[in-house]
Amino acid sequence: MRAKIDEQIGWHKTLSNVGVNGVTGISADVFWDLQDPATDAGLLNKNDVTTLIRKDGFRFWGSRCLSDDPLFAFENYTRTAQVLADTMAEAHMWAVDGVLNPSLARDIIEGLRAKMRSLVNQGYLIGGDCWLDESVNDKDTLKAGKLTIDYDYTPVPPLENLMLRQRITDRYLVDFASRVAA
Repeated sequence: MRAKIDEQIGWHKTLSNVGVNGVTGISADVFWDLQDPATDAGLLNKNDVTTLIRKDGFRFWGSRCLSDDPLFAFENYTRTAQVLADTMAEAHMWAVDGVLNPSLARDIIEGLRAKMRSLVNQGYLIGGDCWLDESVNDKDTLKAGKLTIDYDYTPVPPLENLMLRQRITDRYLVDFASRVAA
């Protein structure tokens, strides 16, 4: 299932609200209502448990994981961290054992920034940047052939709770006559 979502949508999409093929039932009914969080599914989700609900077949419901760190509250935040670490490292393997000079460091930073821009443009990230921290890259560290580049990013949050606020009004009657004449 995870591989299918990664392939069809991307690693930034959670399992939640995705149909599950082949499920014929679940051992305990899970009451669920789209407009009421006070349900079995809502209680499970509130406690960071993803469940199965029945809506047009069975589907996963819930995006949270059991991390104590709010920066990793959602399943896709963890996925993003894992994929991003692998992607950035693999994309810059060419630089390992290269000539460690300022030009190489600039090329790596520009490569990381270009990858971040691409991931933002594709909708996989909200934003990100990278930089060289001089305090970590002192002369002794550089002399030892070690270079550290820092980067940060913001993963794409799932829309966990869509709230629609309804209002009744008479303002659309103000131009009633002119709309009839049109």
